[in-house]
Amino acid sequence: MLQRLRSRRGPDDLGAATTISVVGVALLLVAGLLLFSRIAHADDLRTRAQTGADAAALAALAPLRDQAVGMALQGIDPAGAGYWMVLGSKEEHAAAYAERNGVRLDGSVTLSGMAGDTAMVDVRTADCQLKKKSEMTDKEKDDLRNRRNLCTDTSGKQGIGRFGTARAIAKLYSPICHYEYDPMPDNPGTGGPASAKLICAGVQTYPFGNRSQVERLFKLRLVDHQDPTLYTGMPDGLGGVPGDQVVSECATSGKKPADDLPFGERVVAWAQCWVGKVWYSWGGGTYSGPSRGICCSPGGYSGANTVGFDCSGLSMYAVYQASHGRIALGHFTGSQVQDPRGRRITPSVSALRAGDLVFYGGLPTHHVAIYAGGGKMVEAQQTGTLVMVSTYRQAQFAMRFDG
Repeated sequence: MLQRLRSRRGPDDLGAATTISVVGVALLLVAGLLLFSRIAHADDLRTRAQTGADAAALAALAPLRDQAVGMALQGIDPAGAGYWMVLGSKEEHAAAYAERNGVRLDGSVTLSGMAGDTAMVDVRTADCQLKKKSEMTDKEKDDLRNRRNLCTDTSGKQGIGRFGTARAIAKLYSPICHYEYDPMPDNPGTGGPASAKLICAGVQTYPFGNRSQVERLFKLRLVDHQDPTLYTGMPDGLGGVPGDQVVSECATSGKKPADDLPFGERVVAWAQCWVGKVWYSWGGGTYSGPSRGICCSPGGYSGANTVGFDCSGLSMYAVYQASHGRIALGHFTGSQVQDPRGRRITPSVSALRAGDLVFYGGLPTHHVAIYAGGGKMVEAQQTGTLVMVSTYRQAQFAMRFDG
């Protein structure tokens, strides 16, 4: 029978079979092209999402980098830069670059690190790939019927679809900076120096720093993980120096200076955290606590092996903590007495208020203390003494800062 059927085939039968085969192959090719097109579209969504996420994460940290660069150019150690200094929200900065890349923020920007120098951003594409009804869940079909939760594809058609999503994490890497002080031989062994150069990664940023050169020292990079340190939105002033086991009176007692105190009283309270706890150390002190100093003072004293504060290090620290990092003073008396954010006050007991900085010597000055009220002041006086409360000595200048 099979042989008989085969013998009955004519040329027309063979042509029809060939046509059916060609049509079948063509249909398979079309289906393959459609599938390939959808896969390519999905890949494009993911690629665009990742590009937008990368841009948004870097943009979120750009204003912090600009803040740090500005501080370095003003002679202020950029280690004091924190996201609490940035104007505008982190979402605003990230969203601007996200939108330029055709994506939208998916939630808020998450900062980590003590200074908020690491940013994590989640985004999704502004457009979507529409789903076929066969791909939809029952809920999605109901949403489609009732015109809920719709998205728009690149052709402007609305429906239920899938977005491209991505996450990116960026980090700001800042250079290590230090001061090189101009010696003052006529004032050996006294407080902080009157003027200094700020050197960051071997580049002089102050005075006469070149902005484009300084900007290259502060690098924004994409990274794989968030910083394990929680960002609290304010500087951490109760840690001392890791490994040196220096603990302030405030940390020991748990009595962190209260935020409801007047600003000047908070300045005094932060300085008093260290009274009797750490030694004077030439060049010592950071925005977050005491540190090892440097060598050497005009009198030949080295702070390199002593964890503590010099006079300007203590005032810098206290003002920074009291202002929640909004006022980062330079680490030398010459910049503090001329800082435009403060105002000159007559340095008499009757005119002074708690928290005023009082300066000694002409211009340039050579020592600073913190007026505590009642004819007293807190100071890191000189090598060989602990941070102390002492009787006010008549100063030549006084500056008042408002937090």
